[in-house]
Amino acid sequence: MTRDEILALCNKAPDVGSVKHADFVDYIVVVESRRKVNGEWQSIENAYLAVDGKLAMANTDHRKQSKRLDFAEPKVLIDNAEQLTLQVTVTSEIYGTRHGIATSRKKDGTPAERSFNWEVAETSAIGRALAAMGYGLLPGAGLASAEDMLRTQATNSHPDHNGNGKDNNAHVCSMHQAMLEPHGKSFAHRLKSGAWCYGTNNPTTLPVAKHSPTKQTTTTDAVSPSP
Repeated sequence: MTRDEILALCNKAPDVGSVKHADFVDYIVVVESRRKVNGEWQSIENAYLAVDGKLAMANTDHRKQSKRLDFAEPKVLIDNAEQLTLQVTVTSEIYGTRHGIATSRKKDGTPAERSFNWEVAETSAIGRALAAMGYGLLPGAGLASAEDMLRTQATNSHPDHNGNGKDNNAHVCSMHQAMLEPHGKSFAHRLKSGAWCYGTNNPTTLPVAKHSPTKQTTTTDAVSPSP
């Protein structure tokens, strides 16, 4: 999905008060997924606004209109060995009160959920509350933020010994959420750099591209495997 395509998508989303989604395009993350259509795998791209983008929109909107935006302390709904569920209430002097509920999976979640369950749940809940006010409601995104979708992709697959997973009977790279195909004695996908990626924990000595932290959370470096 090109920047122009993302901007066109933003322009389809309704404005919220004094702000436009297109003005916050740099906070948008494109998440790629694969679906089987008529027996063939197809790549599907959807754009999601990150939580910090929703916060930037909301703060800018309220500052321009000289109105208050208040965030209440998170309310614990569930806290046990398996999960932490929080509810965050956001009150706007313009749009009224909205709340968001989100869960961190302490047992089966991502490393971030297991190590920072409060922060992950609170951030996600804030994103959902702001989405309920209209911030980040891009066509096709629903109330989810970019972080929610990346986390879902990572944990919907069951890791193998290479740090990859299987989702819908297809091997998936847990780093890029890209589809893997047989390569040598393992499974891999080719990066734009030309290197093969085998997953985060694969001890292979074959070329594996270096990844910056930002790129590890998106699929922009991944391309379809060569036959």
